[in-house]
Amino acid sequence: MFCPYSLYSFPLTPRIGIAAHLTVLFLYTAHAMAFSRVDMEKTKPHDDPIIYSARGKICGIYRPSPQNFLQGTLLTDDGLKIPAQITTEVATQLRANRDFLKVAQVWKCYPRINPPLVQLAKLKSAAQTIQDLKRKGVNRFRIVGQVASIKEQEITVLIKRNETPAKGEELKFTLTLVGSLPSEALGQFWKFNVLRQGWNWTIESATFVALSPEEFKKERAKRKRVLSFRVSQKEFDALLTYAQKRGKNQTQIIRALIRRLPTYEPDPPDNK
Repeated sequence: MFCPYSLYSFPLTPRIGIAAHLTVLFLYTAHAMAFSRVDMEKTKPHDDPIIYSARGKICGIYRPSPQNFLQGTLLTDDGLKIPAQITTEVATQLRANRDFLKVAQVWKCYPRINPPLVQLAKLKSAAQTIQDLKRKGVNRFRIVGQVASIKEQEITVLIKRNETPAKGEELKFTLTLVGSLPSEALGQFWKFNVLRQGWNWTIESATFVALSPEEFKKERAKRKRVLSFRVSQKEFDALLTYAQKRGKNQTQIIRALIRRLPTYEPDPPDNK
């Protein structure tokens, strides 16, 4: 489903008197709808048009480190020993029931490939039969990110944090996947369904999500529509206050409001 319009606006400055002049620039391109709808209430530490993702399920026994219960090793169902970290919520579950540390469990996890690491975020269920594990999607991951490099049967995907991390934590990282993409995918945003086989992360399917920032700027420059209008000083002040309360500028607020409008196709030109 494509909407032909997206929005860009210049910074807003009040004019002398009771009126303020707002100038917004509409971009006429179907490609713009590849950009995700952004919740006005949510702040991101980046301006990219996607919600990054790198998560899936893995099966194994967690062995905590003697020095730090939150860090240890995951013994996977296929015989790997992977450095692991757990959340405080998971630690509370494990301390309350030590039997969880004796039997392989299914975990929701966030992987890091270079160097190997799994962040175990949620205890899903105890491991059962191989058929059960397949049904639960174990060893399958969803990766959404920007294609950083393309080599023969090797795709590097850049992942950024969608929320500002705590001090000292990483803002971004890369994942190396086994598979191929067309050369023009470099810099673009793609979604991958990935299967873990040992420590090989194999692409099962890949879907284009959005143009690269450079490509989008070129598309934006090709087709544009300009709309100018005047608002009262009271209306302008209301917009400014709303933006300040949410830690955004007026441009971001107007963009988000326009994205909430119903989509429609423009009327065809009248050929006379």
